Amino acid sequence: MNLPIDNPMALSEFRSTDKARLVEHLNERDIYDRTLRIPHPYAEADADNWLGIVARSTKREGQPIQWAIRDSEGELIGGYGFDGLRIGKTHRAEIAYWLAKPYWGRGIMTATVQRVCEHGVTEFGLVKIIAHVFDFNIASARVLEKCGFELEGRLRKHFKKDGRYIDARLYGLVT
Repeated sequence: MNLPIDNPMALSEFRSTDKARLVEHLNERDIYDRTLRIPHPYAEADADNWLGIVARSTKREGQPIQWAIRDSEGELIGGYGFDGLRIGKTHRAEIAYWLAKPYWGRGIMTATVQRVCEHGVTEFGLVKIIAHVFDFNIASARVLEKCGFELEGRLRKHFKKDGRYIDARLYGLVT
């Protein structure tokens, strides 16, 4: 399934051929620093594991709940999806996303988040979509705010990464 957005990037399902681009893009330290579950360094085994998670969740739900962001040539430049979503069984889910660093600051993620949230509401019946953002990740917080998310709270020492505790912001979009 392709989800149209208002910029030249295309959204589609992940493919096994995305492995090399996953490794290339997710080895960027700035992406690692701003995400919780992406390992560093990012190896081919990590890409295989991720593609397996995507395949299992697609099979379980009967349709994709994670998608790839592609450039005009169809190359992988990012990803996003829902965590905690059980179609027809849950009323809320968490959105997570990443974008290759050369594409930051172009409005791609704002358009993507807005579109996938609309999809989550209309196609999956979501009533609430949440997102956790590391407190220092101001750009991600701005993306969510532009898409109508509201700050629901600050979570002190909520995550632990690399042996240190990280404060987070909890954002919510209620329909």
